[in-house]
Amino acid sequence: MKLKKIIVSALCAVMVLSLAGCGNGGSNSASNSGSNSSSSNSGSSSSKEKNALERIQEAGVLKVAVSPDFAPYEFEDPTKSGQDTYVGADIEMIKYIAEKIGVDMEIMAMDFDACLVGVTQGKVDCSINAYYPSEKRKESVDFTDAYFDDSEQVVVVNKEDVDKYKEAKDFNGEIITAQNASAQASIVDQYLADSKKQLISKVTDGIQMVKSKKAAGVVLQKVVADSIVSSDDSLAIAKPVFIYDEAELVVAVAKGEVELKDKMNEIIKEINEQQLYDGWLVDAQEQVSEGK
Repeated sequence: MKLKKIIVSALCAVMVLSLAGCGNGGSNSASNSGSNSSSSNSGSSSSKEKNALERIQEAGVLKVAVSPDFAPYEFEDPTKSGQDTYVGADIEMIKYIAEKIGVDMEIMAMDFDACLVGVTQGKVDCSINAYYPSEKRKESVDFTDAYFDDSEQVVVVNKEDVDKYKEAKDFNGEIITAQNASAQASIVDQYLADSKKQLISKVTDGIQMVKSKKAAGVVLQKVVADSIVSSDDSLAIAKPVFIYDEAELVVAVAKGEVELKDKMNEIIKEINEQQLYDGWLVDAQEQVSEGK
């Protein structure tokens, strides 16, 4: 009987120690789990804290939203394929910027009014589309320093009708097209308010409306208009010229991405000092003319 009591007492002691061990193991497990969780969160936090420039350099690619229907700035060359399809002065500039950052460039073609949305939603790193830094646009994105001044705006019409439009008032009651969300749409509101404005998604849509007599004209930057009429003898530029204030071209980046914007500004300064953009623009205009 005494031996039984001793055995029972020993067993109880073992169980108590065992339970105590389980308790410590649970505590250690929770501690380890907490440590692992903390480490994981720390890694995630570190990733989230990386700015856009760091993410681009890590990925090795600069993703750029472009609406490639705006020659000579950005357009498509049907004789090429893949990323080489996208050509123009803006394309050459953003390619130069990517090279200076030390990464590849990937063009993501979108409708014009979707490009800035792509930047704000993080689908792309930046967008280049011969943008003017309007106050409205500044509400959703940040802009780099200017790389080109493009203030003159004109109306492209059918060549046979060009003599009809000598003054802005000659467009009164006529259908005038302009790209949606563009500065040219505001030109219609400001200078051609008595016309009938019709918004379009692509410049090519407006040109086709003019050629098919569904619209009297399409408002464009003069540089773009020059390229279009040089490649299509049936079109001409009407006499009235409209000036858009603050018509300097800039690149759009996501708000708060100071490091990326500063790096781009550093490269744009170099581009401006060496007047590289002027050469890219001349080359693009020649390419448009040769493709007619």
